[in-house]
Amino acid sequence: MDYLDFQLLLYVSQEQYEICRRFYEQVFSVQPFYGWDEGSEDRGVKYNLAGSKIVLLVQENPFPEYGPIHFQLRVPSLQEVYRRAKELGAVTQEPFFRPYGWHMFRMVDPARNHINIYTIPN
Repeated sequence: MDYLDFQLLLYVSQEQYEICRRFYEQVFSVQPFYGWDEGSEDRGVKYNLAGSKIVLLVQENPFPEYGPIHFQLRVPSLQEVYRRAKELGAVTQEPFFRPYGWHMFRMVDPARNHINIYTIPN
């Protein structure tokens, strides 16, 4: 299977956001290609880095019961990965559609790290 996108999600507090943003931009010499600011509780930026994306965001960590790593992976076929994850008992949220069009499900690895699997339907 050809995977289409990989994003590492870094949840930070409001107080950490600006210093972390400067850190990534200075250390890795990158500028965000996308960002949003819906207020102090919902803002973030995305960086291209080493063929993947780092997403720095201020939002309440929606999955505090999981491990410290959160990432999302775009796949060409949601059903194929979903079937395999379901067989392993890894699915934590059944497939659903996001308001902006992504079709996705959520799962965890054996260490309880959170993973979003998604596709963008045509």
